[in-house]
Amino acid sequence: MLNLKVAMLLKTASFIILLLLFPSQLFQPVSPEPPRVDVPLPGDVVRGVVGITGSTDVEGFEYSEVFFGFSPGGAWFTLGRQNNPVNNQIITNWDTTGIPDGTYRLRVVVSKSDRSQTETVVDGIRVSNYSSAGTTSDAQTPNSSTEVADYDPSLKRTATPFPLNPAAVSSQDLISSLRAGILGTGALFLILGLYLGLRWFNKRK
Repeated sequence: MLNLKVAMLLKTASFIILLLLFPSQLFQPVSPEPPRVDVPLPGDVVRGVVGITGSTDVEGFEYSEVFFGFSPGGAWFTLGRQNNPVNNQIITNWDTTGIPDGTYRLRVVVSKSDRSQTETVVDGIRVSNYSSAGTTSDAQTPNSSTEVADYDPSLKRTATPFPLNPAAVSSQDLISSLRAGILGTGALFLILGLYLGLRWFNKRK
């Protein structure tokens, strides 16, 4: 019986030592799978109505949203929301005829059933409806002073700040909580084992 207690004590102590020395090997965080955009890609020149093609069929899919914005930065404008995932198909259409020529970026966001989100941003897309795409000077990026004036309000798109969901629980949070629970339990086992070991040692005297 005493040998069994000593063996359990040694196993618990060994596990705690491994946990403290090699936490990254015991707990590997799993990154959420992002949506994929196949068309358009960075550097592509687009005009007219563009079919944004890719995949939003990620695990836990609840709905997806697509945004566009000026590059390199600025407000995001909503292109649409989809309640069904797609795989190697058109996610949504982007009508570029109502915006000035220039360099833009796209953002595809998938909201999941666990209230987390995963996204993909495609930067450096050149819209060229009214100018030649042959030279860089033909596709100037609008600055912040012309964003509102040049944007066509008939498109009924609104700027979206897209705040973080305060109720979202990431996989890293779950792993941290699990690690803290295991450390606490292991510490209790270690203390209990040391206590039992000391009692057994005192009885042997």
